[in-house]
Amino acid sequence: MLGGSLIALLGYLVPWFKQSGSYDWSYSGWGYASLSNGGGWTLVTFAWLLLAFVASLWAGRSLAAAMTGVVGAVGAAFFALAVVAASFASIPEQTNTNYITEFPVNIGLPLLAGGLGLLFAGGCRAVAVSVVRVGRQSARPQPGDAV
Repeated sequence: MLGGSLIALLGYLVPWFKQSGSYDWSYSGWGYASLSNGGGWTLVTFAWLLLAFVASLWAGRSLAAAMTGVVGAVGAAFFALAVVAASFASIPEQTNTNYITEFPVNIGLPLLAGGLGLLFAGGCRAVAVSVVRVGRQSARPQPGDAV
């Protein structure tokens, strides 16, 4: 989970794509966060990634932390998807869809997707391990139990 949240953060920050090769500005989470108005609602993605990161520090020992990490992963994925979709929507429509295949794509989107996938998978694993651990602990005989 820890690695997934860091990779997702890196993927959110680095450039995703440009409208065309002649543009200097790339779409990215950093591009939105560094706007003069402060980035607005696009900054919510950072909050979800921070929640997932902090929860991942205790996810191996706590079911609540593992579940919180999964919530952070889903929230980050939802808002990152919304920001990327808004980025694509801001590009003027052309006569056909071929122009989308010609966007100069950078490493940001693959890193974001891979990081979010690792984060979610790690969170699901941490939840499963915690549930199994709790089940094993409750199945052990306690001192004073009838044998």
